[in-house]
Amino acid sequence: MALTTVRPQGMGFNTGRRNLIINGAMQVAQRGTDINTLVNGSIGADRFKINIANIDDLAMDYDQSTDVPSGSGFTNSLKYSVSSVEGAIAADEYVSFGQRIEDQNLQHLKYGTSSGEKITLSFWVKSSVTGTYAISIFQQDASSSPDRRYHSKTYTISSANTWEYKTITIDPNTNDAIANDTGIGLRIDWVLSAGSNYTSGSNGTWGDITNWMVGHNASWITTSSATFFLTGVQLELGENASDFEHRSFGEELSLCQRYFWRSTGGNFNAVASGNNRSSTIARVFLPNPQIMRSAPTISISGTMRGSSGGGNLDITTIDQVWAGSNSSMVAVQSSSLTSGVGFILHHVNDSSNYIQGDSEL
Repeated sequence: MALTTVRPQGMGFNTGRRNLIINGAMQVAQRGTDINTLVNGSIGADRFKINIANIDDLAMDYDQSTDVPSGSGFTNSLKYSVSSVEGAIAADEYVSFGQRIEDQNLQHLKYGTSSGEKITLSFWVKSSVTGTYAISIFQQDASSSPDRRYHSKTYTISSANTWEYKTITIDPNTNDAIANDTGIGLRIDWVLSAGSNYTSGSNGTWGDITNWMVGHNASWITTSSATFFLTGVQLELGENASDFEHRSFGEELSLCQRYFWRSTGGNFNAVASGNNRSSTIARVFLPNPQIMRSAPTISISGTMRGSSGGGNLDITTIDQVWAGSNSSMVAVQSSSLTSGVGFILHHVNDSSNYIQGDSEL
């Protein structure tokens, strides 16, 4: 008689999309691969956002690195480095970074019910600063009275400048449901430094803000030239970590572009087309590369160019935008246009100039 092996959730063969994290292999960096002097809200590797609160002196940088764990199959990692140290960590200060996961992608976790599911986070990490680090979890939709939005777990970096593999299992919030919409469902953050306002609660339970970064003691931001690398990030249903779900670059880029896209290109690479509405205004139809989470903010940096009636005109400002999650209508300002004549918006031969759409969480 044949025997059937029953595998726990989070283990076994790849039977479909498992990883709730987008860009966990840090391949996509649409905003740039080398960004200096990060501020609160900065994004280097797509979907991984920096959170900085009440810092006085710290300056830190981002690089897309090729330093990866040997034999892992990864080609890139996220790297943060300290270029100017924080003098001391005050009670209300913290620095973290992580990903905000869309509500509707988390409904199968069944939060807010007695059947809520555990999830497991796994990742490769390397830092010049050893010690205990916190993973902080924030549930945007949780009730604020009593406050059950905050949760934390810890892991230890034992050896400086050495790749280490970590797994952390997170218990569900069985009291508060995650809304089924396009807002923030869960925030998963790697803490780099935390003040006492966020560390005095209980580790491993859902509670108020004092539970957010409990157990963190690594003083990364006060260490000169400190470095922190991360790759192979996976968040999945169940109590066990499975092998990393490698996705193609094209698929990962498409997933990222639901939240942000940036178009750069060579001379005459077209972006949008339309016609002249007057002698100074042209309107163009601008398609998004993917259906976006919400109507994006459209912006230009540097100089774009418009071609109309045989002439080429520099475009540096957007006059008006009618944004949509599928596409946008954009009005741009120029001069000496002929009303009713066709207009094409395109790049100049300068990769530092771009047009982008942003609907990040």
